[in-house]
This record gives sequence, C-alpha cells and structure tokens, in this order.
Amino acid sequence: MNLPTAHPLIDEATLTIVVCHILDSKTATLGEWHSEAIAHHIINNVTAGLQRITGIANNGSEQLSWSVILKILHLQPENAGSIFNSSQDPTHWNYWQREALIYTSGMLDNLTGDLVAPRCFGITEPSANVVWLWLEDIQGSSGSTWTMERFGLAARHLGYLQGSYVMAQSLPYEPWLSRGWHRAWVSNIDNTALEAWREPAVWQHPLLKEIFSPDIGDRVMDLWSDRHILLDAVDKAPHTLCHFDITPNNLFSRHNPDGNDQTVLIDWSFVGYGVLGEDIINLVLDSVFLLFVNGSSLIPLEKLVLEGYLTGLRSAGWNGDERIVRFTYAALAALHFGLIAGRLLKLVQNESRHSWLEQRFGRTFDEIITSRAIAITHGLELADEARLLLPSLFVIN
Repeated sequence: MNLPTAHPLIDEATLTIVVCHILDSKTATLGEWHSEAIAHHIINNVTAGLQRITGIANNGSEQLSWSVILKILHLQPENAGSIFNSSQDPTHWNYWQREALIYTSGMLDNLTGDLVAPRCFGITEPSANVVWLWLEDIQGSSGSTWTMERFGLAARHLGYLQGSYVMAQSLPYEPWLSRGWHRAWVSNIDNTALEAWREPAVWQHPLLKEIFSPDIGDRVMDLWSDRHILLDAVDKAPHTLCHFDITPNNLFSRHNPDGNDQTVLIDWSFVGYGVLGEDIINLVLDSVFLLFVNGSSLIPLEKLVLEGYLTGLRSAGWNGDERIVRFTYAALAALHFGLIAGRLLKLVQNESRHSWLEQRFGRTFDEIITSRAIAITHGLELADEARLLLPSLFVIN
C-alpha cells in the first residue's frame, strides 16, 4: 500500500515491474512502500530530483525488502544565470537524455568488475521532456568519507578501464556521447571576469590579498591566451571513454561478491569521448574545491591518484609515455580550475551569495573561498608544468 509520504506521481503498476526486476521475480507483488526525497544540491539543471523508494514485496510465501533510487531527468528552459543549462543537442556536453541513453545502450553493462555503474531496473517517461531512471540503491561507503588511499585505488580501477578502451583500439560509437567536453567548458568562461583580477580595487578585499598572489591577473590571462594551444595538444593524446564528473559525491566503494574492493561510479550525464588523464582532474582538484579533502592534502592526494591511475593503465597493457598522462592532467586541470578564478572573484564580490554558500557547505565563507583558492592556484601552477612538457611531446602548428 502506498503510504502518504510516497511520491504522488509514482504508479504502482510501474513500481511493481521495477520491483520484479530488482528481485528477479515474475510474480512479486507490492506490500507497503514509501518514498523519501534525497536531500542534495541540484547544480545541473538536467536533474529534477532524487527519491529513495523502499518497501516490502510478497514473493510466494516470502516477504522481501527492496529499495530503489528514482532519478528524475528533465529538459528545462535556459537559465541565463546558470552554466549547467540542459540541451536538446545530442552532442552537447549537457544533453539532457544522455544518462538514460547510456543505460539503454548496455554500454555500462560492459565495464570492468573493479569499476561499475549502478544497475538500471527500468526507464520510464511519465510526461513530455521528463525521464525517470530506476537505479540500484548503492550500499557502500560514499567517496566523501574515503581515506586518501581509497582515492588511489579508485584511480587504479579507472586507469584499468580507460586503458582497456585504448588497448582495444575501438571506442563505442553513439551520436549522443559528448565530444570536446573541456573545449565547451572553456568556451563558456567569461574572460572579462578574468581581466577584472588586474583592477586595483580587487586588492582592497582583505581575504583576496591574503590568499592570492598579486600576479594572478597576469597568470590567468596568460593561461587564457594559451587555451587553444593546450587544447589542441590534448587532442593528440590517446582517446578513451570519459565520465567527466568523477567527484567524491559521485563515488562509492563496496565489496563485490568475491569480496574484492569495487568502485561504483554514479551520474553518467556527461559521458563521452575524452583522453587519458582527463577524468582524474575532478578526482583530485574538485575534492579540495568542494571541501571533501583538506587543501593541505592536495599534493599527496594528487600523487596517490596519478600513481594509481598509471598503475591501472599499465595493468591494462598500455605502455605509452606517462608524461602524456601528466601533460593532459596538467593542461586540463589548469584550464578547468585555473580559469575558475573569474567566477570566484564574482562570488566574493556578490555578498548576497555568501550566506547561501555557508549553509550549503556548513563552513565559513572564508574557509570555502580559501579551499577554492588552493585549487585555483594549483591549477595555475599546473599550467606552467603543461607548458614545459608540451614541446617534448607534441608538434603544434
């Protein structure tokens, strides 16, 4: 029976089919069930909401418990204030139906045993421009609680998977897989906000004076000038399938049926064609930017992740020049995080957003900005490394 707290739009006929898939039963019937909204901060406009639905099913003489995650995707009108607007273009980096399509394609069924996606028990379309994904309720430890060593293991699992695609010399082709993800990201950056770092008035803010070097304006504009050179060089690296959003809140760890460590990666809405080293950017720098890892641990975390990722690549049979991976990581981390400096400056200057940020992260505004500044500054340092590596690896016209 549907309890009053259940989502009013969930019909029992659909839910019964989903539960039968979960329990691998053709005859299971619903008992009591209820749904509860999962509290989360929606950044990407593609996601309309998340629900955890739990209940009891009658299966012959047995009563079995079950649970499922309902993820609601929708196409939203463009919001001028958002950088995560959804799109109807299948090749767009934020195509709204991509996650549903990756599940129906069966592509996620063929991942390695060490890195997997949640199982999908059904996909329904309750109305126009709305899709519901009925996904496995992962029982495991969230990446937000991981030790540093567990990040390294996840990187090894990822390296093995992406190295396997390179060694197979064949990537899956689907017209809806994203292309040029970081080119699109960089193209959306407001360079006038970067130029604002050169204005003397910026340095009247005590926090900015404390956490940034006075030459940041020149450094971000130099990086902006080099963006096409770096992106062109990155395109020459070995191509693989990328997730593009591997952050701690999209990761879980658990044990597989054999008792071995397994990494579960959720939220496949950006998936598409990328290069080796591209996916570990967020795993390192977003962990600090989003306050999952203390900024003082950034360099040790980076070392563990890079070593783990390269170990995974070698295990998959890839014996290429590891400097290529280091270059793609450095170049794209610089472009992704170094150029966020403009957005951070706007955020500091917009005092109406400060209390909202403090409520979201449960930290003071100064702590939030300081952590982000560490990621941005390191991104700019990685730009210098990328510039040094580039001439020895690629010829760029």
